[in-house]
Amino acid sequence: MPPQISPPSAKGRFVSFESAPVRPIAETPDGRRVVITNTANNSLDIFDVDQQGALSFSESVPVGVEPVAVAITNNQAWVVNHVSDSISIVDLDVVPAKVVRTLLVGDEPKDIVIAKQKAFISTAHRGQQRMNPALADVEGAGDAQLHTAGVGRGDIWVFDTQNLGASLGGKPLKIVAVFGDTLRGLAVTPDEQTVYAGVFNSGNQTTAVHEAVLCYGYEDDEYGAYPCQALDQISSPNGLADGYLPGGRTAPGTNREGKPQPWTSMIVKYDQASDQWRDSKGRNFSNGIRFTLPDTDVFAIDTESLTETASYAHVGTTLFNLAVNPVSGQVYVSNTEANNATRFEGAGEFTGSTVQGNIARSQISVISPLAAEGQQVSVRPLNTHIDYADLKGNGELKAYTLSTPTQLAVSRDGQWLYNAVIGSNKVAVFPAAQLEQDKYWDGKGGVEQEYSAIAANENHIDVSGGPAGLLLSRQHNALYVYTRFDNSLVRIDRDSHRELQRIALATLEPESFSAGRFMLYDGQRSSSNGEASCASCHIFGDTDHLSWNLGNPDAGNARNPQPFPSQNLSELGCFLVGPDEESCQLLDLINGDGDERTFASMKGPMGTQTMRGMQHHGHMHWRGDRSVGYFGDDHNQTLDEKQSFKNFIVAFEGLLGLDIELPESAKAAEKSSDVIALEQDMDKFANFMLGVALPPNPIRTLDNGLSASAQKGANFFHGERRADGAATDTPLNGDSVDGVNCEGCHGVDHAQGFYGSRGEIAHGGEIQIFKVPQLRNLYTRVGMFGLPDREGFLPSHTKQHQGEQIRGFGFLHDGATDQLLNFLKGGVFDNGEIGCPEGADARFGCHFNTGEIGIPDEVTRQGLVDYMMEFDNDLAPIVGQQVTVNHTTGEAAAQRAKLFEQRAQTPFVSKLLGGAVTECDLIAQGSIAQQNRGYFYLPNEAMYRSDSGNDALISSEDLLALAVMPNNSLTFTCHVPGKGWQIALDRDLDGTLNYDER
Repeated sequence: MPPQISPPSAKGRFVSFESAPVRPIAETPDGRRVVITNTANNSLDIFDVDQQGALSFSESVPVGVEPVAVAITNNQAWVVNHVSDSISIVDLDVVPAKVVRTLLVGDEPKDIVIAKQKAFISTAHRGQQRMNPALADVEGAGDAQLHTAGVGRGDIWVFDTQNLGASLGGKPLKIVAVFGDTLRGLAVTPDEQTVYAGVFNSGNQTTAVHEAVLCYGYEDDEYGAYPCQALDQISSPNGLADGYLPGGRTAPGTNREGKPQPWTSMIVKYDQASDQWRDSKGRNFSNGIRFTLPDTDVFAIDTESLTETASYAHVGTTLFNLAVNPVSGQVYVSNTEANNATRFEGAGEFTGSTVQGNIARSQISVISPLAAEGQQVSVRPLNTHIDYADLKGNGELKAYTLSTPTQLAVSRDGQWLYNAVIGSNKVAVFPAAQLEQDKYWDGKGGVEQEYSAIAANENHIDVSGGPAGLLLSRQHNALYVYTRFDNSLVRIDRDSHRELQRIALATLEPESFSAGRFMLYDGQRSSSNGEASCASCHIFGDTDHLSWNLGNPDAGNARNPQPFPSQNLSELGCFLVGPDEESCQLLDLINGDGDERTFASMKGPMGTQTMRGMQHHGHMHWRGDRSVGYFGDDHNQTLDEKQSFKNFIVAFEGLLGLDIELPESAKAAEKSSDVIALEQDMDKFANFMLGVALPPNPIRTLDNGLSASAQKGANFFHGERRADGAATDTPLNGDSVDGVNCEGCHGVDHAQGFYGSRGEIAHGGEIQIFKVPQLRNLYTRVGMFGLPDREGFLPSHTKQHQGEQIRGFGFLHDGATDQLLNFLKGGVFDNGEIGCPEGADARFGCHFNTGEIGIPDEVTRQGLVDYMMEFDNDLAPIVGQQVTVNHTTGEAAAQRAKLFEQRAQTPFVSKLLGGAVTECDLIAQGSIAQQNRGYFYLPNEAMYRSDSGNDALISSEDLLALAVMPNNSLTFTCHVPGKGWQIALDRDLDGTLNYDER
């Protein structure tokens, strides 16, 4: 009997990242094996295929953290590890299959294709690997230039599959940057001459005019009924003369009850015909925007020269996957088009405007590379049967709806396009000719000729479990589908559309976590028309990087019960100067009605927040709106995240358009069975979503250090000098402080799970009271440059028109601030020593303070920006990082393993991980003496335990020596603390280790 080895006691809850499958399935050229990236298991699962296409499980190969894509070349599987920022190269020729090399790439890689013996990998334009000195001579490597305009934010790492380079992590031939945001889907032409790359969050030519740039008031009140000049009087191209804006915010300025609403920013959309930025009434606000958005979405890359040869605009807002028709050469792009230029949620009775049930329309866009200029992109809306004017009247039709179309595949004869539609539990099947020809979409043909979503549904295949990836077998008449909700591999007969097999894949996810995943994506469950779901905006649980005006003018104002410890800071101007002081006058307009405790029903534009990492930061929404709601009002200030999350139940009716009548609260005496079922599903949804974490910071150094500039910013952020308020406390406010450093509002306490927010509200000199936001993912907001001068802020360094930019939304609650540097030029942060710059006056806030508080100099200001980019996180930067050691690797690989050991010994505090842990659980997995083995690093002993209870502990030196012996190979991975033991040693945590159970 093997000895029983008790696993370490669990400290924290289960943690996942909800990495989205991109290209999860591939088959070997001979069709005898199918491989799948098992995201939930951190493995590549290999299946044997018989002559009829039937699948039988063969083996599972450990790869990186949350793999999402795979491609096969030279009988090697190249696996994209989304959280590990790595590529695992798996040798399929040996038994057992094993990882023989780990390549290091940019942040959050998503897709991979092989062409001309080169591997093309899509990543974000950031990450520690870019700075590797070994890549100094690689074109495109080095500083990501986060604060520089005109720099592409989407990267493609290109490797020679025959010559990976001797350097640690491999050496790419080139890193190709494109003028778009983070890339996702890739596709390659049959001749392998061109790779197409799609921008994930590409935007839709919308942006927001900053609240302090706009004229006072609304167009229908005494303040905003006439034009005003921008503070800097600069005219943008096609703007009104002399820097004028046409008037105040778009009406109405009151809600249905006649209550005045706050003077917020305002979303505008670029009008192609006039080349102007216009509001929803067509007024020209171009002078309030200092950039243009080309909205370039898809790029063509020549595989020989590795240069961009073409680009295509206006393909969609959020681009998922791409495929090339091998016969026609047309490129298909699955995507959604966001409707964020339309204002308000709710019934739309008072204003006639609502986005209810009309959030993001599902589309297939067709790119014709050989067509004449201007006719190359054709958008095909998939849900033509939906009547968006009938908000809840589509119930009988929603069975035909397609929601969130993801991976695409084209039949070999070019006649059929297959599409995994995760939000509708379908694989949609379209005739390619219908998609490619305008006559089916121009509204000029008869009923039989025009595309009909209802008729098209006859070709579609119902696949339960959330289909998120697919493969059309080249050798068998089979369609293989990966289903994300139940983590299964499904075989479907292409002729009959019958499901022939469903194989449950191994998973590390507990049922209590995964049971709520469907609530994020399932449009059938979420809306009456079947298209809208939470994932329509919160893409894969993250963000669409847009802002939406989702106030509800049909609703009344509410009261804000959240803790407000810095409330007296708002009133210092009144106390110390008098009622004529500018900040004191502002208080009369706070939240629209001058009441600091009001939740205005019309809150203005708000950026879509990530749903990741919400566990310990209090109530949801920018204002903490969900501190009050259906499941309870938090008057006792418990800051209960789960209750706050569940309070979003009202969004299913009010925003997504679900045909349900909710009572006023969960305490209602009588509730329908539909209401009870939705309440139960919300509980599952909360358990799932509150288990999803933000990934490690990709800019902070792997030893968890800060750059010199960021360290200077951190010193000020946490230091004694006050950033805002008064230099000394006054006796007027009792024991309350009258000034704070940055941390005084943006709390940082790893033991409490605070990373910029303690769940409190504060007044930041804006027109509304906001919840203090967390700061862990600000690095993802880079890409908008161009901002006019604003009242209360030092002059903008980007007020001159910046030309073409990548993003329409940047920082703060509404995304209307282009750079954090411009935010930190707020007058409340100015130290007052220099006085007003040339051309500025008191309107810029440069009269504040007296040199005793505020940001002391520009070096510190930039340091704060860099600290925000490298901000603290629940997880150390080392989490997910990998290295493979075998007889082909050099000393650098062994040294990286030593770095991992050092980090695995380094104390780390994280409430998410259960308190006091180390930076990572270090494990080693691979093939030793032609057997799969696993090892877990014991930091206290500085030794490794193997996956056999009969083995003695092994030293680092001996394990590395074992790894470099011929035919052996081990991959070292720094895993999430608390997960390593189960992954490497004891999958079922029963005390009998994995090797002993075989």
